[in-house]
Amino acid sequence: MKKTFPSFLFVILLIIISFFYKYQEIVFKKPQSIHKWRQSDCASIALNYYQDGMHFFHPETNNLTSDGGTTGKCCTSEIPILYYSVACLYKIFGHHDYIYRIFNTLIFFTGLFFLYRLLQYVLKDTFWAISITLLFFTSPVLVFYGNNFLTNSSALAFSIIAWYFFIRFLFESIPKWFYISIVCFFLAAAFKVTALFSLIAITCICLLELFNLNEFKENTKLFKQPVRFITPILLIFIVIGLWLKYANYYNHKHDCSYFSTTIFPIWDLTKEEIKEIATHIKDAWLDQYFHKSVLLFIICSFIFVIFSFKKNNKFLLFGILFIFIEAIVYILFQFWTFSDHDYYTIEMYILPVLIIISAFDVLKRHYFKFFNSLISKIVFLFFLLFNIYYAQAKMNERYNSWMNDYPQNKDLYSITPYLRQIGLTPNDTIISIPDGSHASLYLMNQKGWTEYIDAHFNKGTPTPYNHDSIGIQASINKGAKYLVINGIGELYKKPYLQYYCKNLIGRYNNVLIFQLKTNVANFNAHQNKIKDKFTCNAESVTKDKQYFINEAENTLFEFGVTQSDEYAHSGKYSCKLDAAKQYGMTIRCKDLKYGESFSICVWRKAGNKAKGGLIASAKDYYNNEYKVIETDSNGWERICKKLFISSELVNMELTIYLYNPEKEPVYFDDLEIIRYEGVSINNKDDR
Repeated sequence: MKKTFPSFLFVILLIIISFFYKYQEIVFKKPQSIHKWRQSDCASIALNYYQDGMHFFHPETNNLTSDGGTTGKCCTSEIPILYYSVACLYKIFGHHDYIYRIFNTLIFFTGLFFLYRLLQYVLKDTFWAISITLLFFTSPVLVFYGNNFLTNSSALAFSIIAWYFFIRFLFESIPKWFYISIVCFFLAAAFKVTALFSLIAITCICLLELFNLNEFKENTKLFKQPVRFITPILLIFIVIGLWLKYANYYNHKHDCSYFSTTIFPIWDLTKEEIKEIATHIKDAWLDQYFHKSVLLFIICSFIFVIFSFKKNNKFLLFGILFIFIEAIVYILFQFWTFSDHDYYTIEMYILPVLIIISAFDVLKRHYFKFFNSLISKIVFLFFLLFNIYYAQAKMNERYNSWMNDYPQNKDLYSITPYLRQIGLTPNDTIISIPDGSHASLYLMNQKGWTEYIDAHFNKGTPTPYNHDSIGIQASINKGAKYLVINGIGELYKKPYLQYYCKNLIGRYNNVLIFQLKTNVANFNAHQNKIKDKFTCNAESVTKDKQYFINEAENTLFEFGVTQSDEYAHSGKYSCKLDAAKQYGMTIRCKDLKYGESFSICVWRKAGNKAKGGLIASAKDYYNNEYKVIETDSNGWERICKKLFISSELVNMELTIYLYNPEKEPVYFDDLEIIRYEGVSINNKDDR
């Protein structure tokens, strides 16, 4: 029991922290938040294996951008072992996204467990083994992708497992540990080719010893039979190389430029582009890799390892140096991709893992008093707790802030049963608007096209899909049967869609489903009948000055007290707003109906700093967007907005008002609000 208790304690702490990160809730979420697109691609490959015959060497996704935009055949640089394994689980338990998340999380947790065992093996100290391992579980990037759909976290996990067995081989010279590590290194590289970092470093060390350029074990060779050890390593390189060659062949055969099997080197960029990408990485991603305190801790550990090179385990030191060089080369070759891909760093986390192992190994052997100090451990414990809270805050940010567009697309997450109910099958092809990725296709489990732009790896002319009527017609010619519109407002933002929106076969909350290639017409997007019209020219107020009043319409607008004769766009008066009187010309519209729309315009006169706003709000809804439509010679500008009533706003009260919280005054005049009836939907039951 005494031997197993530390491991049991680690597992319990890992589970407790994962609950603190809300893994128990996240595990039931479909792809969302940062890189929802890539999450959906991974999940899509697994789903297509499951639904389309389990053909390992013929991976597909739901997006039909290959073979001239007619198939979803595309191959990743990673061997699709994870996707295929998940598909096998789907065969047993059925398709559920939580199966994918749980499976991937278990692999990641296994990697963390073996990191704990590795630290325990090297340091022989339970506190440091547990706390250092858990420190890596405070990286927002690792915490987020560890319970996700991408292969990167699993590749890192297998790298860590491989290092555990390899270091046992290093210390014990038992060949079986070497062969187990080789299997794990292969799985790591199969899951993500960049996980070859470790194996390349080991190969370089092996060659140094083979040619007697350095010794890594006193009085004996680490690799006593070089051919016996080099052969399986070379075999891994050959297998991974053959897969990369096959992936390129498969993608070339199907005219696919969807998954990257190429490089985006720094030397292809201008100085300005390099600076812009570096700035974006610093501002957007640096605090997602780790909190700055941990980054500083890793840097200090690295410096300590370098300056303590004589006290280091030589094999670990050389491994760190080789991987460090490889990481720099990798960054230079893929520099452009780091701008928008935080997960591209995950395989490089093996470097700080080895750095900290090496640093604490030196501390244990040469600075044991500090290593074993109660004060050191207490300080580190508080350091760890702080970073756990930091990671939790970042996870909350990723799932509950602007980073996650789930609220705008939540209908797509539950629409699939409704689509089956109205007759759509998984093989029916659709056009999904709006979506610049292909996530919506996976979420609906439909094959088809979106508004994706195929950049062809930034080489050649980009190919846009469904950005105009020509694009829509091209998709129809390729077999699109249905047009799915998420939000009726898209029909007015993109008028070219209206021609194809004639036969509405279903509505799921805010999502409209139209059948293409039909003569049936039950939907009229051109209808724009005025329901109400309200105007306020600021000329008249009630006796108590509480309201502006439009006598012709007998309409009241709140905050008549803001009437001013200093400036006017028309007549003698306007509405003056500043920090003392922030709100003006307010009206409330009740009993909102689905599909109704509002066109709101007002003339505004403002200085260079203060702008003031045109606001529309309701419960859990706030819209402060507008466009400047025109200006006149007197410094007045006409600002307008158009909004559409979604299912969430039905029967609510919409408040429309003017707003300026700044000290510098802003003047408003000639407010006009037009409320339009919903579009005509004949013989259709709304959901």
